[in-house]
Amino acid sequence: MAHLMFFYSPDTAVPLSVGRVMHSNIYILFVLLQVFVNKTFSDIYKIQSNNINYCTKLTKKDLGSSCIDKNLEYPLSSDDIDLLAKNSLSIKTQTCVSNPSLTCLNIDHKSLIGAGTYGLVVRGQSKSVQFPLAIKFIKLPTKLDTVSFNTIGRYNRIDLNSLIENQGTEKGLREAIALRLINEYELPSIPKYVTYFETSSYRILAMEYLENYEELSKIIDKLSSEDLLFISCQTAAIVCNLDQIGISHDDMHERNILINRKNNNKVNLIDFGGAHFNNKHEHFTSTSNFLKQPINLLGHLKRFVKEDLIDNIQSQEKKDLGRFCLMMKTFISSKNDTEKEAIPYYYRILFEKYWKFNQINKKLFKCALTK
Repeated sequence: MAHLMFFYSPDTAVPLSVGRVMHSNIYILFVLLQVFVNKTFSDIYKIQSNNINYCTKLTKKDLGSSCIDKNLEYPLSSDDIDLLAKNSLSIKTQTCVSNPSLTCLNIDHKSLIGAGTYGLVVRGQSKSVQFPLAIKFIKLPTKLDTVSFNTIGRYNRIDLNSLIENQGTEKGLREAIALRLINEYELPSIPKYVTYFETSSYRILAMEYLENYEELSKIIDKLSSEDLLFISCQTAAIVCNLDQIGISHDDMHERNILINRKNNNKVNLIDFGGAHFNNKHEHFTSTSNFLKQPINLLGHLKRFVKEDLIDNIQSQEKKDLGRFCLMMKTFISSKNDTEKEAIPYYYRILFEKYWKFNQINKKLFKCALTK
């Protein structure tokens, strides 16, 4: 027969089994109280997080939350709106969430192209061009680099020498000047420059919006070996065209290489925020950076291009900057086999076997993959 044990208080004696039940109930009440307290603090935090003062820095965790709306509030003053109109630009706007009396940039899914710590990019239009625009708004002050330059000539072109030396009476955002210079030389496969100006609140850069293009990083695993060879060939041609006017991209990776799969895998190169301006006689080129980058594209190419050609070229590029474009130009312009044989084997075999380059009007490089 089981014996009942008791614990005592001054007033009563209670069986131990009953005490255990009471203890269990107290524990449950404690847990419920703890949940209630945590939820209360959580609700307070959410209220604070929804406040514009608590959403000062945009992170990946903010995506899909109310914080992203707060971070992407870009108020437009009457002066900002007037300057946009003066430059023939039009954009969608909306009432600012934090202050309904103010006008902000529209950031719905149809308008917003991208956002980062520098600012954001929205779709826009211009009366001066027929193609759609991507307009970048950079909040001031900003750490993004600017360069000094002069403009010369009847058509107010950038003086390349003053830009290389980074000296001049005018100053502008590095990316804007790079795109403007590329536009002056009419190099293909780069977004067209439209305009750049500054307000009291923003640096604003308007450029062509590339419709039907995708980041290489998002589709690289869906591409065949022939597709990848053609894409890398086009990329090499683009940066060698840049090399001819003394510009190196200096930030080659799959997010900055855009592909139009609806148009025979046509390539466009974007994001010239880190561009460098060099003396072209030094033959420094971002192709060397392209070949040295440990990007996924090269990993794929190494599986398709045999004989360690990519590794050999990368090794050579590290020793002699810009040699790739110089060899490519020599290969195309060579009139006889003797001159071509003077070109190192690892360049020659790549150009002959895998990539076919030619030069069109104004001596621009063009690539067509031989299948």
